[in-house]
Amino acid sequence: ISKQLKKIKVKKEITKKANIFFNKKLKKKRNKILGIHLSGSTYKTPRDPDFPPTPEIMIEQIDKLVKKHKYNKLFLVTEKKDYLDTLYNRYGKRCVFYNSFRMHRKDNFQIYPRHSLGNRLSEERLIEALILSKCNGLTFIKSNVISAAILFAEKKLNMHEIFLGLNSKNRFISWWLWNLKKILPYNLGGLKILKTYDY
Repeated sequence: ISKQLKKIKVKKEITKKANIFFNKKLKKKRNKILGIHLSGSTYKTPRDPDFPPTPEIMIEQIDKLVKKHKYNKLFLVTEKKDYLDTLYNRYGKRCVFYNSFRMHRKDNFQIYPRHSLGNRLSEERLIEALILSKCNGLTFIKSNVISAAILFAEKKLNMHEIFLGLNSKNRFISWWLWNLKKILPYNLGGLKILKTYDY
């Protein structure tokens, strides 16, 4: 991380909100916390991004990490309500999340169903990145949220990056390709974890 990025300062009121949430919901001596970033909107359509995982693929990854590294608390960051519901139904009270705005179907950044949503979303994502930075480990595909969490971290984080391949460079093809691959079985070209990077 460059010296210029390290000079970034977050407003005290935002840091305070993140600290209050972490101390109340996650900070206990016996807790070993896995931070999870599960993107589900804009990552389907930009040109040449990594394929984002489905909730089912992320559950497979979480189960493996919980067994191997003994994580007992999960902090989930996702902008899709159905993704949150799927993981919460699986892990129950072990799964903790910040009360940020989530969309049911359409992209957060394409419609704005509440006043000043853009600023609110930015603040909420920043708070979530700050909370992720306090976890013991993170599992993710590369994203700005994860880059921010790494920047804010005051301790070494166990990184569990996953890679499912690259989407099309054509923005119109990329949406259809992701939606096709997510329903295909593995042996017919469906989504699966091709590589994991633990560091």
